[in-house]
Amino acid sequence: MATLPTTLKFEVATPKGLALSVDASSVQAPSVSGEFGVLPGHLPMIAALRCGVVKYVEAGTTHVVAIDRGFAEAGPSKVVLLTEALARPEDVNVEDVKKALTAAQAKLAAVKSDVTTAEYLEAQRDVQWAEARLSIASN
Repeated sequence: MATLPTTLKFEVATPKGLALSVDASSVQAPSVSGEFGVLPGHLPMIAALRCGVVKYVEAGTTHVVAIDRGFAEAGPSKVVLLTEALARPEDVNVEDVKKALTAAQAKLAAVKSDVTTAEYLEAQRDVQWAEARLSIASN
């Protein structure tokens, strides 16, 4: 019987390059269908990501980062997130993000079109991205 791995290689790539690469014992991420978690030995999967908070455990310590939309690929020994952006708690300027959130909420409220239009979805994403960054700043 094959031995299951005890850690996962966890990587996050953005258009700017590899933003994070660690050995993690677990990874939790936000998908468009809800949150999902990956432990070593996980069956292969692919998921579309939404803006939100990713939690991962490295050497017994839980870490959080905010991610923008993208895609995830997971398997028994590796999790890769391809995302538009990643923010660490130390990267977040709370006052700037609060201003961005207020502007994004105003933009979302002003959209009078159908909720499936690109304009509405982009405004909604801007709100989610700001909320995710504020969420990790308080950790």
